[in-house]
Amino acid sequence: MACGSLGGFLLTWPLGGLSDRLDRRLVIVAVALAASASLLAMLRFVPDDARHWVFFACVTLFGGTVIPTYSIVIAHVNDTVDKGEFVAASGGLLILQGAGAAAGPVVAGLAMSNFRYGLSGTILTAQLLMAAWGLYRILARPMPADADRGEFVVEPPVPVGTELLAEGGTR
Repeated sequence: MACGSLGGFLLTWPLGGLSDRLDRRLVIVAVALAASASLLAMLRFVPDDARHWVFFACVTLFGGTVIPTYSIVIAHVNDTVDKGEFVAASGGLLILQGAGAAAGPVVAGLAMSNFRYGLSGTILTAQLLMAAWGLYRILARPMPADADRGEFVVEPPVPVGTELLAEGGTR
């Protein structure tokens, strides 16, 4: 689990930067296909008795391609909605994510109960559906104009402080 999270940490910024320069839909398709390829490669070519670092490297690559996808999708949606629709669009994405978070374990659990590689098959199917949807959107609508796309801005750190009071204490 740590390797998957580390991969997401390491690749979020480079993939986000790439999506700022290219059509985000193309990046989403490429990342979904890369996630599918890395998972297939791990299943097909890495033997069960391989050294641990091989599994760690594969999971790091897989996590690095899966985890940043949501952020890139949010950026793409924000590029395509009008200024007053950001909150509604974000709400819709959260509802969609929540539906997937509720249905995903049920679907994956059924797949794992009935197929040897049920979880992997579920993940592959989800990634390939995302790539197919991205390709469909590329064909259905032109890329947003550069004027409509937001630029990446690194926010300055904001100091946050908390104050703990002992029971019966004063400030």
